[in-house]
Amino acid sequence: MVRSTSALSLDELTRPSLETLTIIAYRGPITKPEIEQIRGINCSLILRNLALRGLIEEADDAARLQPVYTVSVKFLRHLGIHAASELPQYEDLHGNERIGKMLEELNAMPAE
Repeated sequence: MVRSTSALSLDELTRPSLETLTIIAYRGPITKPEIEQIRGINCSLILRNLALRGLIEEADDAARLQPVYTVSVKFLRHLGIHAASELPQYEDLHGNERIGKMLEELNAMPAE
């Protein structure tokens, strides 16, 4: 049996990849430093792998002067939804005050 390379299987993702994907789904559009602030570790390889699988998309954000990440249409279709805002508890997690405060502090830091 030949397996389709275009088939999307979230079962094949590692726990760190699933955590990162969840952060992007609930907090996106979000920058790499913001993801790393939430997770506490470097996410470069995870982001690359999620992008290669077509689960996330990268776009330039002129206001933040760096790329931002969002979940892809392919990922949303796999879940059977049209927008990330349809995810369970989206409003609670997207607007989480504690996480928002942590990201505001990160963004207030002077650039190195």
